[in-house]
Amino acid sequence: MSHHTLQKLIPRMLFDEAFTASVYSEPEKTLAGFDLTAAERAQLLSVDRRAWRYDALRKRRMLRTLAEEFKNSTTIILAETRSLASLETYFSSRFFHSAIQDRGSLARGFAEFLMDGCQTGAWTSPQIADVVRLEQVMAGCRRSLAREGYSKAPELPSKIDPSKRVKLAAGHDVASFQGKVIETIQHVEKYLFELSLMPAMALCDDAPRLSGLPPVDSQRKLYFLFHPSATGISMTSLDKAEYLVLYDAKHPVEINSLFVRHPDKPNSTPTDTIVLEWLEDGALRLSD
Repeated sequence: MSHHTLQKLIPRMLFDEAFTASVYSEPEKTLAGFDLTAAERAQLLSVDRRAWRYDALRKRRMLRTLAEEFKNSTTIILAETRSLASLETYFSSRFFHSAIQDRGSLARGFAEFLMDGCQTGAWTSPQIADVVRLEQVMAGCRRSLAREGYSKAPELPSKIDPSKRVKLAAGHDVASFQGKVIETIQHVEKYLFELSLMPAMALCDDAPRLSGLPPVDSQRKLYFLFHPSATGISMTSLDKAEYLVLYDAKHPVEINSLFVRHPDKPNSTPTDTIVLEWLEDGALRLSD
């Protein structure tokens, strides 16, 4: 439906000045792939192009909302680039346009944009990638919880059939990170707290700067379960055996299959114990 196309075009033109300029300067080329009638195209082009920039702070407000979910990673990036434009380029990126065109998540698109910056060298601090991934997992858990809702763990049967399938509950996820990712986040949050005491001091030459980030420890892995709590999404440390079992349960999986994939090993928690403990906790749920 062409009116749906307009609904997707409008936010792209509101946030991306280069795209808007292209629509007006080369309408045939720029709008060639869009399902618009001749009348709708004419109506779009009849709008005074200055109207798209009427709200000069629209982009900044949206960036603030996104940065709130990716507070630590965006702080590291801004400290490195010293340029707000480095983040504002999100709105002219393929990640933003895809999120709008495919009715996806702007936050997910922003995370992909941040990760792409790591891969292309737009920012080079080695700590950024894992911090982005951690904040992306938390954002995903919040959306999963909002979409599916929170429910208390149901009472388990006295005997669990191993042919049944299990999966992580809504608002839960697991991920692994380099060994100093938590120290990095604590370092950034300490800096942000200090700056919040008097934000205007950021204008001073002798203002505190974000420096001395903990070095990446790629030799040590941290494993976390992300889950809902009274304060939002929290993290619980896992051992590697727990992580591997719960990782496989991101999607429905037969309990028997988990036993095959993760045979018991010396000095590791048995797989059947892991499954039962996390079913009782509610992080794992029996799946139909």
